[in-house]
Amino acid sequence: MGTTSTSRDYFLDNAKFILIGLVVLTHALTPLTYDHQFSKALYLIMFTFHMPLFFFISGYFAKKAVKYKDWLKPIQRLLVPYLLFQFIYSFFYYDVYGRDLEFSFLEPHWSLWFLVTLFSFYYIIYLFKFSPYLIIVAVLLGVAVGFAEPGSFISLSRTAVFFPFFLTGYFIQRHHLDFIYYRGMKVAAAIIFLLTFAVFYLYAFDIPRNLFFGDEAYEIIGFETWEGSFYRLLAYVISVLLSICFLILIPKQKIAISKYAKNTMYVYLLHGFLFRYLRETDFYDGMDTVFEVLLLVIGSAAFTYFLSTSIVKKITKPVVEPFAFFSRNRF
Repeated sequence: MGTTSTSRDYFLDNAKFILIGLVVLTHALTPLTYDHQFSKALYLIMFTFHMPLFFFISGYFAKKAVKYKDWLKPIQRLLVPYLLFQFIYSFFYYDVYGRDLEFSFLEPHWSLWFLVTLFSFYYIIYLFKFSPYLIIVAVLLGVAVGFAEPGSFISLSRTAVFFPFFLTGYFIQRHHLDFIYYRGMKVAAAIIFLLTFAVFYLYAFDIPRNLFFGDEAYEIIGFETWEGSFYRLLAYVISVLLSICFLILIPKQKIAISKYAKNTMYVYLLHGFLFRYLRETDFYDGMDTVFEVLLLVIGSAAFTYFLSTSIVKKITKPVVEPFAFFSRNRF
């Protein structure tokens, strides 16, 4: 998701496609996380890094747009699709949930907060692009927003919390990541993942599910104010550590999934309709074994692949990439 470079970096392509698969999986697992320990631990560990890394990669690819002050592309690729899908979700919630038919474009529906937040980053970056030391300021702002209660209004809280990852990606050069290829790093990364999963499994129901969401005030999460700031800093540390571990495990050469990375926005915008609908059915009833969760993992991977295919892109391009579609199909 986000703008892309003219030359493909298969390492980041592979990372993007796997990350979007994890986004789909977290949404597939959500109904199970309230009672199923394995699902909650799996859900927590994925939430520590999948959105931070998406913003990091988006920031990495934003260099060209910022350099040439490309104000228009974020509007075309992020804001307009957001407005279209916000409109569509209003009808979807009206039909599936029986909600009142309301059209609010300042309160993002469900996963659409990502588009609003990423759109904001392409303009906020001009205030922070002067020095990598401003990442510290961004982190402090991410911690400070937890003292307030902005709610979901234009995704203000998440914008503050996740901006340090986008800003870090903007300042990072490709050679800064060379350390992930050092000998023994894959083994170390795998061990860290396993140990973290073990901790999350043991304390699954003690760790607030929204600790890594970045969308709520500390008091709502369940922390005392200053205690919450400590846990947000801890969440930042865990997110950075597991993000590095994830990147270490990603193959850098072109593989079968690499070509689908350019379609991650399609997956992100389209997958929610299925899983929001399934939550209103008996699909998850009685699903309480690890084997069933693994089947859900496989199903989520297959669904991710399906939404990445050219046929889905061709059908849905007018709403996902309206400017690209109409500029190529002028009447």
